[in-house]
Amino acid sequence: MRSAIQLIAVLLLLDLNSHATAASMMDDFIDPQDGMFDVSHWLAERKGFFPIPIIITEPAVGFGLGAGLLFLHDPLAGKTADGETFDPQNIDHKGRLIPPSVSGLFGAYTENESWLVGGAHMGVWRNDRIRYTGALAQASLNLKFFGLDGGNGPASNGLQFNIRPTILLQELKFRLKESDFFAGINYLLLDSNIEFDLSGLLPIEIPSEKFDSRSASVSLLLDYDSRDTLFTPGDGLSAGIKASFYREAFGSDDEFEKYKAYAKFFTPLSDTLVLGLRGEADTLNGEAPFYEYPFINLRGIPAMRYQGETVTVGEAEFRWNFVSRWSLILFGGAGRAQSIDTLTAADDTVFTKGLGFRYFIARRFGAHAGVDVAKGPEDTVVYLTFGQAWY
Repeated sequence: MRSAIQLIAVLLLLDLNSHATAASMMDDFIDPQDGMFDVSHWLAERKGFFPIPIIITEPAVGFGLGAGLLFLHDPLAGKTADGETFDPQNIDHKGRLIPPSVSGLFGAYTENESWLVGGAHMGVWRNDRIRYTGALAQASLNLKFFGLDGGNGPASNGLQFNIRPTILLQELKFRLKESDFFAGINYLLLDSNIEFDLSGLLPIEIPSEKFDSRSASVSLLLDYDSRDTLFTPGDGLSAGIKASFYREAFGSDDEFEKYKAYAKFFTPLSDTLVLGLRGEADTLNGEAPFYEYPFINLRGIPAMRYQGETVTVGEAEFRWNFVSRWSLILFGGAGRAQSIDTLTAADDTVFTKGLGFRYFIARRFGAHAGVDVAKGPEDTVVYLTFGQAWY
């Protein structure tokens, strides 16, 4: 499910741990540089327990709400290598801001009765030379399967199904010397119960109306990140490659491989205009359960709407800061899903476009928040966005 922590300052104006007066609290939300509403100071001081709202705007599951309770082991502003609190106002992409270690519990529910509960920990160790991510979650997702033929075959109208996965993730990444490169390894387990709501013949990709499926992989990955901020970048590159090997020895029912490469590039075209470019390619080799096949991931298209053996995506976004703190967003993208059987179905290329706006809500962190309206091949979808829309 695509989700974001939206307009976080507006929803968290009440700090239950604060004994300050209302006037002094409001001072925390005013930027002394321009006198505008800003949550930088309030966020920078966060440490300890931190409640967050979750707003889901993924069209595959419908609108949803949730909540998380995070524990920040260090101030949200991060720290330097000597352990002192770091001021993100002075950071550049080589500033080596060490993000805080975070633990949390979360839960969410959507209008089509999908739900998710779980916990996670993100650890930053040895002065940001090692990054760890661990998660355990349980979900029940009501989705539609459109076939593995690029969205054009017999199931192109969608077959309703429910999948109840237990999700386990363990990941370690290591910084390569003093560079912006990280190399790592992860283990992912999806132990699922799947039930289709069908009458009539099953598609060839579905073994039965109700069945259990377990997929488990060990992945090798290499990431590079030189962006000036993790929230709403205006300059830099984030890129990576990932090879995932699903084997019975790792706990998987089926043996296959998945490969992924991605790049997200940001550059300022002028003092007020930023260009963002995104490219992504995913491919699967071997016999795999239907839910493991890659799908086109673009604003305006529901998850799993266009699946195939190989999926490629390209997207461009312009952000125009037309007045202090406010920006307009213009974006468009294209995706292609290659059928698993080129003799019976053609590949499909789909296009999306959209408009949005952003408010510069946390200057010291480089974070914008706002709304996108995206037009896909079938629907128009509204997304709430905190930070960059590409994750």
